[in-house]
Amino acid sequence: MPRPRKKSATDAVEADTPLFFSQQLKGALPKAAQVYDLVRTAIIQLALRPGAAINEKAICEQLQISRTPLREAIIQLANDGLVEVLPNSGTFVSPIDLRLVFDGQLVRAALELRAVGLAARKADRALAQQLDFNMHQQRVLAADNDYNRFYDVDEAMHQLICEFGSSNRVWRIVTGAKGHLDRVRRLQIPEKDHLEVILAEHAAIIGGVLRNDEAAAHRAMSAHINRVFKTVRHLLNERSEFFAPNSHEQLDRFDQLAI
Repeated sequence: MPRPRKKSATDAVEADTPLFFSQQLKGALPKAAQVYDLVRTAIIQLALRPGAAINEKAICEQLQISRTPLREAIIQLANDGLVEVLPNSGTFVSPIDLRLVFDGQLVRAALELRAVGLAARKADRALAQQLDFNMHQQRVLAADNDYNRFYDVDEAMHQLICEFGSSNRVWRIVTGAKGHLDRVRRLQIPEKDHLEVILAEHAAIIGGVLRNDEAAAHRAMSAHINRVFKTVRHLLNERSEFFAPNSHEQLDRFDQLAI
C-alpha cells in the first residue's frame, strides 16, 4: 500500500482528532472495542481523512483512557487496512485502496443478496414497523442534508435486513470486510441527487421484502449495492486525494467485477 507523506504523529494538529471523541466510554463494554468503533467511524465518515495522523495523545486525553486500548484498536484497524503504522513516524489513515473496495463488494454481494431473499421469505409485522420507521428517518435526514446521520441510518437498514434474514454474525462479517467500500459510499452521499436515488432504491428493497417477494427484493438490492461500480471512476477523477496512487490501474478489474 502506498505510504503517505512521512511526518510525525506528534506534529498532528488538534483538528486531526474529531471532536466527537470527547465522550465517555461505557463502562460495561470492552474499551478497545469501543475505541475501535469510534476511530473506525471517524475514518468511514471521513472526519479522519486519508493521510491524517492518528493523534494518540489527544484521543487518550479526550476519552480518558490509557494507550493500551487505543493501541489494541489500532492493531485491528491496521488488520482492516484502514490505518498504516509507520515505524518511528506514527499511525496514519490509509488511502482508499480499490483492491480492498473490490473485496468488500464481493463479500457484500455474496452475503447481503442472499440475506435479503431470506428476509423477504419470512418478513413479518415487527420487521415492517422497524423498516417503516427507518425509512421515515432516512427521509427526514435527507431533507436536512445530514450526511453522517443519514449514512448511519442507511447502515441500520441494511443491518436490520441482513440480521433478520441471517444473523448478527453474518452482518459482522459484512461490516468487517467493507471498510474501504464504506468510505466510497460515504464519499458518494453529498453528490448531486444521490440521496434521492438512494431513497428510491431503499424503498424498492423494503417493498420487495415486505411483500415477501424474494425475486424483487434480490433485484432491488443487487441494483443498489452494485451501483457503486458506476460511480468509482467519477469519484476517482473528482476526489483523487482520497485514493491510493495506483487506483486508476485497478479500474479495469473493478469494471470486470460489476454484476
